[in-house]
Amino acid sequence: MYSPSRITLKTAVDFVKEAGNMASQYLDWINESDLKNTADLPAGEGGVLSSGLKKIAVYRDYDNTLKAFSAVCPHLGCIVQWNADEKSFDCPCHGSRFDTEGIVINGPSATDLHKIHIK
Repeated sequence: MYSPSRITLKTAVDFVKEAGNMASQYLDWINESDLKNTADLPAGEGGVLSSGLKKIAVYRDYDNTLKAFSAVCPHLGCIVQWNADEKSFDCPCHGSRFDTEGIVINGPSATDLHKIHIK
């Protein structure tokens, strides 16, 4: 397990490919968000919208209450994405998951998404 010969050309290629994939996730900071405004969001769904340079994760509850959080994962700063199947905000970089209240479900993030008050 600790032998230097365990690192081969194939493992180096795999490592570079995965590192490139993780780095590409940071492009979400400049990419367009999946929502234009909160009026487009049906009950029981979530998404990410842009407000200037900020990325905001929003969820509309079944009682029509809108919940908003910073879309920046506290672990290493990637932008979370809405997972419609699991009803969670998931970080594509390292797999942190947050529920519809912005609370950590799975790490490596140790802290919740920061709440944002919107009108």
